Amino acid sequence: MMKGQEDVELQEDFGSYSISLKQLDELNESRDVNQLREYGGIEGIAKALHTNLRTGISQSEEESRQSQFGKNEYPRKPLKPLWKLFIDALKEPILIVLLVLALVSIVLGVAFPEREEDRKFGWIEGVAIIAAVLIVSTVASVNDWQKERKFRELSKENDDITVKVVRDSETTTIRIGHIVVGEVVEIEQGDQVPADGLVFEYHDLKTDESVMTGETDQIKKNDEAPFLLSGTVVAEGYGRMIVTGVGVNSEWGKTLSKITEDDDDDNKTPLEDKLDKLATLIGKFGVGFATATFLVLLAGWLIKKIIQTTRGEDSWAVGDIGTVVSFIIIAVTIVVVAVPEGLPLAVTISLAYSVKKMMKDNNLVRHLHACETMGGATNICSDKTGTLTLNEMRVVKAVIAGEEYMDGLPKNTEGMNDKVVNVLSHGIAVNSKASLNKPKTGSLKEYEISGNKTEASLLIMLRDLGVDYTPIRQYYSENNKISKLYTFSSSRKRMGVIVETEERVTRLYEKGASEIVLNFCTSQILTNGKVVSLDEEQKKKWLKDIENMASSGLRTLTLAYKDLQGEELNPSYWEDQETMEQGMTLIAIVGIKDPLRPEVIDAVKQCKKSGIFVRMVTGDNILTASHIARECGILYGDGTAIEGPEFRKLSDEEVDELLPRLQVMARSSPSDKHRLVSRLRERGEVVAVTGDGTNDGPALKEADVGLSMGISGTQIAKEASDIIIMDDNFSSIVKSVLWGRTIYENIRKFLVFQLTVNVVALLVTVITALTSFIISPPDSTKKHMDPPLTAVQLLWVNLIMDTFAALALATEPPYPELLDRKPYGRKDGLITKNMWLHIIGQGIYQMAVLLGLYYTGYQYLCVDMDGSRKCLAEAQYSDGKLVYSASQINNTVVFNAFVFCQLFNELNSRKINNEWNIFQSLHKSIMFILIFILTGGLQAIIVQFLGRFTQTVPLNWYQWLLCLVLGVLSIPYSYGLRAIGRLAQNLWAKKHEVGQKDYSNFE
Repeated sequence: MMKGQEDVELQEDFGSYSISLKQLDELNESRDVNQLREYGGIEGIAKALHTNLRTGISQSEEESRQSQFGKNEYPRKPLKPLWKLFIDALKEPILIVLLVLALVSIVLGVAFPEREEDRKFGWIEGVAIIAAVLIVSTVASVNDWQKERKFRELSKENDDITVKVVRDSETTTIRIGHIVVGEVVEIEQGDQVPADGLVFEYHDLKTDESVMTGETDQIKKNDEAPFLLSGTVVAEGYGRMIVTGVGVNSEWGKTLSKITEDDDDDNKTPLEDKLDKLATLIGKFGVGFATATFLVLLAGWLIKKIIQTTRGEDSWAVGDIGTVVSFIIIAVTIVVVAVPEGLPLAVTISLAYSVKKMMKDNNLVRHLHACETMGGATNICSDKTGTLTLNEMRVVKAVIAGEEYMDGLPKNTEGMNDKVVNVLSHGIAVNSKASLNKPKTGSLKEYEISGNKTEASLLIMLRDLGVDYTPIRQYYSENNKISKLYTFSSSRKRMGVIVETEERVTRLYEKGASEIVLNFCTSQILTNGKVVSLDEEQKKKWLKDIENMASSGLRTLTLAYKDLQGEELNPSYWEDQETMEQGMTLIAIVGIKDPLRPEVIDAVKQCKKSGIFVRMVTGDNILTASHIARECGILYGDGTAIEGPEFRKLSDEEVDELLPRLQVMARSSPSDKHRLVSRLRERGEVVAVTGDGTNDGPALKEADVGLSMGISGTQIAKEASDIIIMDDNFSSIVKSVLWGRTIYENIRKFLVFQLTVNVVALLVTVITALTSFIISPPDSTKKHMDPPLTAVQLLWVNLIMDTFAALALATEPPYPELLDRKPYGRKDGLITKNMWLHIIGQGIYQMAVLLGLYYTGYQYLCVDMDGSRKCLAEAQYSDGKLVYSASQINNTVVFNAFVFCQLFNELNSRKINNEWNIFQSLHKSIMFILIFILTGGLQAIIVQFLGRFTQTVPLNWYQWLLCLVLGVLSIPYSYGLRAIGRLAQNLWAKKHEVGQKDYSNFE
């Protein structure tokens, strides 16, 4: 039993209701129609739950029903506590080896010191290594802890679905978590059933229950099979249900309680896979370097030891084991430094940061891979309605009962026969799922629209004509006068309903794509109420009106009706919709204006500049689609617009030939969209596609990134998508491209930074190890030169580059110039030529600085002052006693210079494509600034005050100044590299005759 479940599960307490939670639970579990009848059927359940099936529950009842029957919330896998994540981080084999060696170092340092005066400090290096390992593990576990919580928050937003319910006699939308037992919920094709319940009103209602039962066949719902299960999907039709089980008391909730489900997106993204392979490769090199370093150190020490022992200058002692252990510690630490755990960490941080920020740009990310993939998108196939347009529909032109209203609609129904008003108003009111509700308090809107905006525009037209649709709709629903519902689908492009009128006439009302519905009409009703034949001449006239309206960018719909007679009255005939539609009577043709979103023109222009081909794929008339496409800049030049039926006839070869010019596909079906996406991907394009309908699922799945619409999209479309565009706005799609490119760019920045550190750290350690037994140490008490970077120091550098730099570089905000580049290709390498230039160039600079300091700081970097020779690193004495040896000071200078070279190289790494201004938008990168200051501050504390632990000594002002200057000099040196890079780019551009900004192939 999950926590919180015991509070409400299976209560015998009836409260103020006539049925208990336990009884409802037994009914839901048994799904026994006979048991349902014992309670008085659905009406009896509704009565026991104090629910009016027509008016729903009251808004004020929500809290009391939640306390009695539970909330509509599901169990989640508990998050790992911080201490468990810390233990997991400590389980890394390499860290365990370091801890063991640190303990050995403590024992040897205290029991067998190299010098007796070192005994009391012999424990410090081992403890320092343990402390460093604990810090690294703590940082890693805190990062994981924060990551899990961030993604849990995002998954909550992902699961936050809106549902249509009836409350206080009005159809309204609420969040799924607010649904309560006794709620009246409206469901239609594409919806996910939000809770367990009983269907009491249904029209061709079928559900897909495979997710719960494993049964792939669609289940028809009716009086004999009224039980609906939460988590299942409405495959066809429309219905109303009364909720009988929510949250942990629903069948879906119980299933979740019995299994351990991880809500997080654990699958690695393509970028993470690439980085894992790179990290493995670097790790192997690191192991090779570490092994070589250990063997060189050991061999050098053994040779020198044997020679000195043979000469009688030295002897074998237990303390020699400590020397070998120190070599092992250095080798293991090199592996720790070499293995770039920071790469996947940087991806995690970048994704977590970006996904959260993308929410503010109305992009709800469902699958992490979509973030980075959008950055490489080369094609966007976009819907028109609501995405490119505002989806604020208004009927502005119409043909009603043979009368043309091309300069504005009539103010009322005067002059129209009662029969015309009747079929027009009833056809609109009953053949619609939309509703106009009272606006929310403080809202400036005239209506709060629930449902499809196109349908709502017809209801608004009725209101403007002085007709209230509400009583009409109530008459049909309350008196069970709706006999058959033909739900809208993007393949049929029309919807219909068969009703019994007040005159006891069985009538079909139909609306849909203008030319399709008009084609079924053989007669038309006139203003005087007479029905006359619709000849071909008249039909051509109406088709011309449709064409004119569509050419001016209006969406057109045709409304028609048919009174059924003879064998058509037999319900068995109703299954064949097309047969029923033959011989209909034309009522009206309407032109609906849906203004273009003001930001779309600039967004499309930006896509072109970004190297992204934008196509419009819509179910609208080709004239309407072409007009809107030209208006927003999608259709231009020698671009082609084609209709779905024509596209279907083309072979794959013909489609491939057409694709470079295909800019608009009108009257498209879901299969057309799917085929278009497939062909584009076959050609190597990275395709993002938008979709809102249930049948768009296959195309959304087929695309590299599926983008569903948060407002108009069905639940199935959302489930099939990778990103949900919360405001249905095309400009939000462009923002997702920018974020995708930012993620990729930030990872590349971090890669340049980390590979530079890796290369320098590994080469410096190996080279100094090779020479440590050849070159005489400055300190006569030492038998060989100490390595410039100790184990603790390398662990600190590892912390800087893995965690701090990942935080600094992976959270850099996007900048618009990223959209001016061409998309990176599907097989684009992670490291470009420009990046190699900076990695190798900075590596050479840092190697020269560090090795130069290491070999000359105590001997050659000297000046004559006041008759005496002063060197950068020379031994310090106090009262004749040695305080710090020249070797200690010199190695501290090397370590400090190394850290500051990395710190200032972080600034260089902000721009990796030879841009001049590395400080651009630095003031917006608050995290970068904080990390930069924190790293510098901690380094100063480590050097000046924590010397015993880090094996450093305090430096004087000119030693600090030198380290800072050497770090800062990496910036002008970087500008030299940029100049070389830009020169190479310009030469390449001239050779290949491309624009000066198009270096995508060069990179």
